[in-house]
Amino acid sequence: MGFTSETPWDRRSRNVGIQSLRGVTRGQGRARTSRANSTLVSALRLRKPRRLIAVAALLAGVLIPLGGVVMTSGPAGATACGSPVNAGSNCTSTGTLTLTGGNLSLTAPSTLGWSSTITGVDLSLYDPTAADQGYTVSDDTGTGAGWHVTLSATTFANGTHYLPDATTFSTNGGTTSATASTAPTALCVASSNCTLPTNTTTYPVAVTTALTSPTAVTVYDTSANTGMGNIQIGGTGATNVVGWWLKVPASAYAGAYTSTLTFSVISAP
Repeated sequence: MGFTSETPWDRRSRNVGIQSLRGVTRGQGRARTSRANSTLVSALRLRKPRRLIAVAALLAGVLIPLGGVVMTSGPAGATACGSPVNAGSNCTSTGTLTLTGGNLSLTAPSTLGWSSTITGVDLSLYDPTAADQGYTVSDDTGTGAGWHVTLSATTFANGTHYLPDATTFSTNGGTTSATASTAPTALCVASSNCTLPTNTTTYPVAVTTALTSPTAVTVYDTSANTGMGNIQIGGTGATNVVGWWLKVPASAYAGAYTSTLTFSVISAP
């Protein structure tokens, strides 16, 4: 038997034929796959919508359980505590804090005192006792309503002798000058937390006295949502203590003068 040599042209023709045959085979495979997928989608179209979701995800290359339910990661829903739960499970409980409001109170000096010697000139005196140079307000109401401290005083009387009502008694935040406009310093009482007050009182505050029914004036106030907790006004450790001032005219008679002082703390600025 004889053999015929293959030319380059023959080899190219043969390779083209093989590639064409492979292309036809792949095309037929894709067609069959496409028809099968189309048939599968059509068969499931009449079933529940989640089946379509599963099939669409499957065609997109997403792995979904055979049941057709899309699974997401995350902790299992916890049950309410109160009954046994198995190891690996958990339960939830609720913590509740109930606070009952307390009182609004004032601790004022029990007495105020001044002393001097008549010198023939008007005297400007302050109470030098450290314990008298402050007071404490405790706002335990929990309302944030604010508060203000008021003071009234009867006429300073020595038997039938009196000090003037309009110019005698005043208060501010210091013991240097009766006319100083400084306010007393507010501090949280030691070992406690507080909301420091915002004081809008203008100093010095004149306390006009009267023989009967003297008018009360505000000597310290706080804005709403401030001054909550135990507040020390002036007193030990304060930069500016409370100054209680008396102006005594040079014409005053010698002797002991007394006055009834009435302090009060009132809710609201």
